[in-house]
Amino acid sequence: MKQSRWPRWLAPFSRRCPCPKPPPEQRIVISVEEQLMLTFEDNVPKKRYPVSTSRFGMGDKMRSGLTPLGRLEIAEIIGEGLPKGALLRGRVPTGEVLRPNTPGHDAIVTRILRLRGKEPGNARALQRCIYIHGTTAEKCLKTPVSWGCVRMSSRDIIHLAHWARAGTRVDILPGRLPAPELLPQ
Repeated sequence: MKQSRWPRWLAPFSRRCPCPKPPPEQRIVISVEEQLMLTFEDNVPKKRYPVSTSRFGMGDKMRSGLTPLGRLEIAEIIGEGLPKGALLRGRVPTGEVLRPNTPGHDAIVTRILRLRGKEPGNARALQRCIYIHGTTAEKCLKTPVSWGCVRMSSRDIIHLAHWARAGTRVDILPGRLPAPELLPQ
């Protein structure tokens, strides 16, 4: 019989700890050229979403309506529990609920993911109120028509807001979505 090198009283402590698995590393990559978003968990592509970025182009100038490029992160998620189409003004729900493609409305609805720039070229994103948010203008997705934010359908922003968390990395790229091994470091 093989003898243990540990005293018998240490046996319970010598077993591996059933520590919980750490959450996957999340990442969101947005292609301005393709008007697409791709989510990743541990650098494995998970889900694609059609989006809409700025009609004015790309940049970080104050009051410009430009979509900032580069590395950002989710600073805050607003709207948990609100119904699909809930109108938000100044990041506060108004109590009004709008249907997709409601004539005369181009509103922020359902959820807001506030973005914070992490590089000099997008450092004003939080101050400029650049968001990923739900839109009533769902028929315009896949077309650059926003005022600087990244727009999504209400259904998609609910899913994204449930999946993401504060601190999730967001990369907004001018070109096409790269292969996972070619993502910016």
